[in-house]
Amino acid sequence: MRAALNEWDWSKVLTLVVAATGISQLDLANLTGFSQPHVSRLMNGTAKCFDIRAINRMIDGLGAPRIFAGLAPALAEDGVTVAVSPQLEVSPMRRRALLATSFALPIAAVLGTEERPRVVTHGHARKIRSLLPDLYALDDQVGGAPVSDVTQWCLGEVDALLQTAEYSEAAGQELQLAYGELAEMAGWLDFDTGQISSAQYHFGEALRTAQIAGDLNLEVLVLASMIMLARHRGRPREAIQLSQLAQRRARGWGSPRLLSLLTAREATAWAQAGDTGAARTAMTRALHTFEPARSDEDPVWLSFYTTAELTAQQASVSSYLNQPAQAATKLRSAVHALEPQYTRNHALYSARLALAHLADGDDRQACVALAPVLPAYTNVRSGRAIAHLGECLAGLQQSPVPEAKDLIEQATALGLMKAA
Repeated sequence: MRAALNEWDWSKVLTLVVAATGISQLDLANLTGFSQPHVSRLMNGTAKCFDIRAINRMIDGLGAPRIFAGLAPALAEDGVTVAVSPQLEVSPMRRRALLATSFALPIAAVLGTEERPRVVTHGHARKIRSLLPDLYALDDQVGGAPVSDVTQWCLGEVDALLQTAEYSEAAGQELQLAYGELAEMAGWLDFDTGQISSAQYHFGEALRTAQIAGDLNLEVLVLASMIMLARHRGRPREAIQLSQLAQRRARGWGSPRLLSLLTAREATAWAQAGDTGAARTAMTRALHTFEPARSDEDPVWLSFYTTAELTAQQASVSSYLNQPAQAATKLRSAVHALEPQYTRNHALYSARLALAHLADGDDRQACVALAPVLPAYTNVRSGRAIAHLGECLAGLQQSPVPEAKDLIEQATALGLMKAA
């Protein structure tokens, strides 16, 4: 069974399950979420399955550990991630199949579709690091588990190269930084999908790598992400300390936009802690420091920090300070200022705007804010965005305004909520 999972041989996997348990194809369909005819085609080999999301659904439905198929492990009920066995090799066939998925196309040209290289040159190591902008772009578009699977797979590949390949000192430095940057990205995607324990682990890996390599840019990036995690965990004082540490580490080399981001996140943490004066002081500094135009001094990961994101940070401050009308005004401006490639943030900001209207008692405006982005939610995989959408829909289910009924019907038709 392990060999069949590792090879993505679904005909053999399903045949072995039936032979061992005696369950029917209809039972398999109910477990995996596929139709019975599709299960039949998988079993007789006339259908293939290379889509990561579908594979995760099938493996989870069968109760098998994802790591046996070489994918990112699911979290156990206690939040602990099951470690991947270093002896479990990824077969060339499954490697090719994974890299053929739409999410991984930019990666295939760099990491390849065959066996891992035995020698990594400095140029190849630099190309591996160049994968990050592609992953950032995918995160901006949809976020969530599909991008996380590919990122964690890349992280495992780079770790394997560090342990088994031959490389020069310069190439090793590049590989080490690639590992740290991918670990941070994996942590961020864990956070975005609600995998908090896994996010903590990956951020710790990334921070350790940054400190070993003496790379301040990576260290500040990790600290900036850890601020968000601390806030999510309801630890605003920790978030304040992380913000201030990141600002100290960026002093002397950080661009104005980087310093503005760190200060804005400090302001939001102060607001979460209930300190209105400190929050406003920090946000004033963030606004004063911010430069709208992107600069060559900005790190590549900072591309998301636009006028829209800064305005959304101001909205977060207002929300924490129980000022829903001000939060709604800022979020409306943030939605209008977003560039089109930020699909995930457009959905996220719109849901936050709807929640601000609900908190202000304006159900009709909440519907106006949410209705245009409902179709986008069929593609967005961000756990944060989906959670906000769920809050909105739950808050509108009992609303007396006719727009709420129309919105609930639209969400149900799109498969975003179950029919009553």
